[in-house]
Amino acid sequence: MDERATNLLTAHRDKLLYLVVGGWNVLFQYGVFSLCWYLLSPLWPPTPILLTAYLIGSVNGFLGFRYVVFKPASHPLLEYLKFQVVYLPLLLLNLVGLPFMLAHTDLSAYVIQALFGVFGIVAAYVGNKYFTFRKLTRRGG
Repeated sequence: MDERATNLLTAHRDKLLYLVVGGWNVLFQYGVFSLCWYLLSPLWPPTPILLTAYLIGSVNGFLGFRYVVFKPASHPLLEYLKFQVVYLPLLLLNLVGLPFMLAHTDLSAYVIQALFGVFGIVAAYVGNKYFTFRKLTRRGG
């Protein structure tokens, strides 16, 4: 590999790893949601199904981002809480959006979640990079 390519990969390492791990997380989360929806939608409304899928998927996402993409910057519990600060607003939007879209469109829950996932990828990258896993710098000399 030539030096320019190596420099390019090094400069964009976190973005490339985020795409790989984020892609895995999206597939994993969508699979968990789909399985939960398939098994539970005859019995449960959307909210507990989303919460169940979120609890499973958020642990998977945190572990992938913490150990593969951003590398640990502080205590795992602190980072997990910060991770939830990024993802809970997305969950809240989803808790409102899924029932609304199911009631007012002909889209299935599977399609709605796939569309929401695209939005979530971008929002989560920004939140994770600049908040959850941000490297703290010390000021002064």
